Amino acid sequence: LLFNNQEDGDPLFKFIEHFSEIGAIEQQTDDEFQKLDDREKVIQLLKDGDKDRLLPLVDKLKDTMKPEIIVNEWLIDGMKIIGELFGNGDMQLPFVLQSAETMKATVDFLNPYLQKLEKDSDTTIVLGTVKGDVHDVGKNLVDIILSNNGFKVINIGIKADIDDFIEVYEKNPNSIDAFGFSGLLVKSTAIMKENFEYLQSKGINIPVLIGGAALNKSFVDDYCRPIYDGAIFLL
Repeated sequence: LLFNNQEDGDPLFKFIEHFSEIGAIEQQTDDEFQKLDDREKVIQLLKDGDKDRLLPLVDKLKDTMKPEIIVNEWLIDGMKIIGELFGNGDMQLPFVLQSAETMKATVDFLNPYLQKLEKDSDTTIVLGTVKGDVHDVGKNLVDIILSNNGFKVINIGIKADIDDFIEVYEKNPNSIDAFGFSGLLVKSTAIMKENFEYLQSKGINIPVLIGGAALNKSFVDDYCRPIYDGAIFLL
């Protein structure tokens, strides 16, 4: 099923609308939704990709609880659930993207209310979406969260080759503390594995944070850690 006529609207949301109508996305009834607690409501609306309802909800919640909890705990937990659903084949990519866009809009809305922490240390992370992947929502969210928690982030953008990471590292060998690899696509997991092999061959073993909907602990433990001497953290 293709939607190529741009005049008819965004093809992604045409695709989502089509499958929503035939039941591809199962949403709760309003009565079921109202029985949920605040955390569950936020996560449910994130799963639904319902930005129009989630933004007013967090606008109300921010006055009674810390926005940091909404972002760092509830929304992050929700995206982990979505990543698991995607990895298990229970949620298709267009709906993952819709949830990711809803997450971005919510974090952008709450960002002015988030506490900005100042740290004595100057921990610096080089962050990028790996080669061949253009999805940057998750990467940019990590950038916001780390920056708000006192870390310095060098965001090198999308489709970042491992040599792009190494170039920044070699220009600042004493100040780069970690790399951050992000990627949404399944093929990005293979690119990350290649990145670890390449870093190992170059004798670079700084800590690496990796994140993406297709990643899981088994992949990291079985395919990444055995080939890389540095620490690996799965977000």
